[in-house]
Amino acid sequence: MTKVEFLQEKSKLSVFLYGEIDHHGAQKIREEIDSEILKLMPRIVIINFSNITFMDSSGIGLVLARSKFASDCGATLYVEGTDRQTSRILALAGIKTIQNIKV
Repeated sequence: MTKVEFLQEKSKLSVFLYGEIDHHGAQKIREEIDSEILKLMPRIVIINFSNITFMDSSGIGLVLARSKFASDCGATLYVEGTDRQTSRILALAGIKTIQNIKV
């Protein structure tokens, strides 16, 4: 089961994920993230994967779709805390991995 926590700082929304991301968990996460984006309308969304213990291809799909959704809402999505292979896959898809970002 995946847990999702949010932290809003000015125009930045940080999303912290905990646990595992599989097909079933990705749907729940998607709904929670989309709801927060619509509610807060941030300029920047950062999804943190530091506490994810397992992720299948559903996690990649989750990020790609959230990136488009965030863009449609006027925000830019970044990821942090991914392992090297996941970062490489996301980079090929045009998703930027960050270390620190100031708003």
